[in-house]
Amino acid sequence: MSNHQWSEADDIVAFYLYRFGTALLPCEMPAIAEQRGIKLGSMKMRIGNFKAHAGAGRLGNIARQSVQVFERYKDTPEPQLRDKAFPGLSQSTRAGVGLK
Repeated sequence: MSNHQWSEADDIVAFYLYRFGTALLPCEMPAIAEQRGIKLGSMKMRIGNFKAHAGAGRLGNIARQSVQVFERYKDTPEPQLRDKAFPGLSQSTRAGVGLK
């Protein structure tokens, strides 16, 4: 994989993982990152940027797009953010299919 160009949708996924982790998802972060074409380390760094923006981490230099995603979705309840981050998940989990 080469350098990934982060889309807003990618940032929303990373923001969901920052806020809620994978406990309510049918797969773990490595599978989510791979499905999106993002290196696991890059995904973890993006999550670290969200943590730092919230004042709890050490990373800096957060992308403007990530700041906008943070501010737009920081108060969004988990079910709504999950639907936004993983739009196919709600239909597929009802059918018994996960992200794998």
